[in-house]
Amino acid sequence: MGKRLALLSALLMLAPQAPAQNDPGNLPQWHPLRPDRVAEEREEPPASMSESFYRRLSRTHELLDEDNLTEALDLMDRIRPDRISDYEAAQLYQTYGFIYSQLEREDEAFVAFEQCLELDALPTLVQQGIVYSVAGYYSGEERFEDSNSTMLRWFRYEAEPRSEAYILMGANFAQQELMREALPYVIRANELAEEPNESWRNLQLAIHVELGQTSEAIDLLKENIGIWPDKLRFYQVLSGLYMEVENDEGALSALTIPWHQGMLEDESDILSLTRLNLFLENPARAGEILHLAMERGHVEENFENLRLLLNSWTMAREMDRAVNAIDKLAELADDGEFYHRKAMLLNETGDWDGVVDSCRRALEKGGLENPGEVWILMGVALAELRRFDDALEAFENAKNEGPDNIRRNANAWIGYVRDRTGDSSP
Repeated sequence: MGKRLALLSALLMLAPQAPAQNDPGNLPQWHPLRPDRVAEEREEPPASMSESFYRRLSRTHELLDEDNLTEALDLMDRIRPDRISDYEAAQLYQTYGFIYSQLEREDEAFVAFEQCLELDALPTLVQQGIVYSVAGYYSGEERFEDSNSTMLRWFRYEAEPRSEAYILMGANFAQQELMREALPYVIRANELAEEPNESWRNLQLAIHVELGQTSEAIDLLKENIGIWPDKLRFYQVLSGLYMEVENDEGALSALTIPWHQGMLEDESDILSLTRLNLFLENPARAGEILHLAMERGHVEENFENLRLLLNSWTMAREMDRAVNAIDKLAELADDGEFYHRKAMLLNETGDWDGVVDSCRRALEKGGLENPGEVWILMGVALAELRRFDDALEAFENAKNEGPDNIRRNANAWIGYVRDRTGDSSP
């Protein structure tokens, strides 16, 4: 059952449906889902056997203790079920079941146990044990309906059902994709569990999500995090559920906690955390997270990730750090646009030598969408450096490589430079 529960716990993102509605008032008093359930008392069947049957059964058990299974089976085969009482026949089939189980002939073992149950002639304590075992066998054989109907027979006479019985019922329903029917049994199993069971709680989580019960799923995940604070998966799923209900702050918080605890190492999670910080206008925090993740080797320094880092530092007005990011991007890019962008950043800080150098690199690498703008930016920086002849040359180049608006702008700057230098030449 454990493998099936683990498989079901991975079902996290299916189409939402309305939650199941159960009316306990329509259920019999002994039913496992009634909050006021009272088990029925089974009338104990007569438990007597003939002396000859008793001797033969005792001898059979002696042979079983000696691991002499073949002789024990041969001895049982000599008994005619139609010539003994129901109680004796039930004992016979029960013993057959034990022998076949030890011989690893499981199918035959459970046929014998089924025959035993049909007689309904064993004492309640023994009968209940066989009923439960047969229900487990049916589940293992993927006979989930048979398993649950057998489990209801067990519940009827069980005063204090254990949590494992409820999870078996819930898992059987879940395997049939009857999630509404499964949920109350799984919830009850988790309520009764002496210690929190991660697989069972994951199954409940999966069912809540499949039924579209996002609020219940979030509450359960918060409980899980309180129980297992070092389980990264819970934080990841919680963040995803918050995103589904457009609670961006909750999604951010769910990933920030494992980040601070050093658990968040997956690139996709870190990129999600970075983008959430940017979306919620925390660019400095976004940049710091992404920068540290790259340093630690958790996030690759590729073109897309570096561009995200650049955007973070730019929005945070961290110009020096933005320039560091843009240098790496410029080397990876096929054109000179990032050198142009670097020049614009340096222009804001008044680093005129840096502007000139970056513009030159942009023009050398080429592929620019509008090289005239780069020439003008270079000319402005050269003018600020009082390299007026070089500035005029840059503005002339802008006129030659730009559309009308660039030419007009270049002419305006040419006039400005000439005014400053007292040059009245046309």
